Amino acid sequence: MDRLNRLRNLFLYAGLERETFHDLRPAIHKENLVLLRLFSLLASVMFFLLLITSMLSRGFASVNSSTYLTCGIAMLVIQLCARYFLPKQPEFVMVYVYLFEITLYVFGIHISMLHAEMPAVSAIVFLLVTPLLFYDRPIALSALIALVATIFCGIVARYKDPGVAESDIWNTITFGMVAIATSLFIIKIKMQALAQSRQIEYMGQTDLLTGVKNRNHYEKRLQGYPEMCTSSLVCVYADVNGLHEMNNREGHSAGDRMLREVASKMQQYFGLEHTYRIGGDEFAAFRVDGQTEEVLSEIDRIRQELAREKYHVSFGMSIQEQTRGKINMAELIKEAENNMFAAKKEFYRQPEHNRRNR
Repeated sequence: MDRLNRLRNLFLYAGLERETFHDLRPAIHKENLVLLRLFSLLASVMFFLLLITSMLSRGFASVNSSTYLTCGIAMLVIQLCARYFLPKQPEFVMVYVYLFEITLYVFGIHISMLHAEMPAVSAIVFLLVTPLLFYDRPIALSALIALVATIFCGIVARYKDPGVAESDIWNTITFGMVAIATSLFIIKIKMQALAQSRQIEYMGQTDLLTGVKNRNHYEKRLQGYPEMCTSSLVCVYADVNGLHEMNNREGHSAGDRMLREVASKMQQYFGLEHTYRIGGDEFAAFRVDGQTEEVLSEIDRIRQELAREKYHVSFGMSIQEQTRGKINMAELIKEAENNMFAAKKEFYRQPEHNRRNR
């Protein structure tokens, strides 16, 4: 039973945990998009070079010219879609990956059948190589290999000379099984490497206590914010009040709970990608193309929700309009920080929060 479960896990999730595999899906789409751009470009160049060569040389597979042209156009279309359409619609990446793979399979089968008197080479080569190019579920790769091998065997049995057909069928079955076994092994290694890479990336940009982005990631992304804006950029600066006192009074675990709750609320309203813990008790968040009234209303809701847990946070906000394509990040953040300090000073001016009264 344990072996059966491991085999099932290998085919469905490449040997990873189910949750880990599903968490990797955005990364898989991203990696496949990069690979699709590369391989479709190389394939386009290859097919058009073959087309030119076949047209210039009478002795060089001139009968294949129309095949080269058709496949070259197909790869060029895939390349253009990978450049301009798929970045906005990543959910369709795998559709184009399969179109790319099917194009190669059809090309290999067609070339093999154009030279029916000879043993198949192209179809078997693509059967072995194509599954290794992208990231995919092993079960999907195995099913596609089996389908292509079955279709090719059927075509060979019907249209090729029996002597050549028998050899092709056995070679297709044998190398099809090799392709499935190889793809299972390779995809497992690739998925594990991707998972490790994502884990390292996560730890490098995430504050492990609160789960929001850390100071390191904050510094890296700052100068990219102006390019995201079309009208304005809002910066929200937050400082948790009373963290030191809570640590002394109730222990660091209580202070940690407060920090996690503050981070959770800021992430809820401003999003994980734009919320950062930049100091022990300080957080920053950004709203691209935000409006002052909208953000102030959200800050007020966060303040009220935290107050129910007896947590208090001083907020400062600033906004800059996108003028002449420029936003001064240093000035934007400094203004938000100064407004936060003013709010914090006002908080401790109140008798119930004045440290001197304790």
